[in-house]
Amino acid sequence: MTDAPAPESTSIWDDFIDIWTSPTAVFTRRSDGKFAHAMVFFIVLGAVLFFGTRGATAPIYDAEIARGMAASSQQLTPEQIEAARGMTGIMTGAFVVIGSPILLLLVGLSVWLGTRILGGTISYAQGLTIACFAEFPRLVEAVSTAVQAMLMDESALTGRYSVSLGVGRFFDPDTANAALLGLVGRIDLFTLWITVLVVIGVKVVGKRSTEQAVMAGAIVWLLGALPTVVPALFRG
Repeated sequence: MTDAPAPESTSIWDDFIDIWTSPTAVFTRRSDGKFAHAMVFFIVLGAVLFFGTRGATAPIYDAEIARGMAASSQQLTPEQIEAARGMTGIMTGAFVVIGSPILLLLVGLSVWLGTRILGGTISYAQGLTIACFAEFPRLVEAVSTAVQAMLMDESALTGRYSVSLGVGRFFDPDTANAALLGLVGRIDLFTLWITVLVVIGVKVVGKRSTEQAVMAGAIVWLLGALPTVVPALFRG
């Protein structure tokens, strides 16, 4: 009787490389629900990319702020508008640092919920592990956004969808229905890439069939649209 081969030793750096090329291997290795290293890596690198490219992407945030103020019923003075822009800039930076882990926790919850709805026995820690690794394409999106912002004319940077690699790019954010734009805006390269990774994670970690994993991915995709779509519907 021969001894079973010892499991291949891997480092956390293998996870950060393989998630781009062999996501199934990553989710197989991390099916134990140990998410901390992936979460820390995502938050730290995301913050570095945000603050490192802030000068290039500032017109995008300014356009979103201006649109929000235009939709407000309050008449603001130029001084109030400038103060609001400064405060929004601070809040945006704070969201990157504080909001990123909250975002991952919520995505992990949606992965757990979607899998449980379909009969999976996945734990929340496992759902959060899937979420942390699945969100890695957002780091590439940050680079894509910054590069486009540097190459495009500033007048063309009308909001976050102006640099989207998806359907939202073809809508005028000033005239389009906000709820509809919030929904179709999720039909973009990076959101779909994330959804595919969620599907792979649910299939491997949750031991679901391909069809069930795809349905779980669709649930996560739809839940991700709610923070944008629901407020837009209430605003009318």
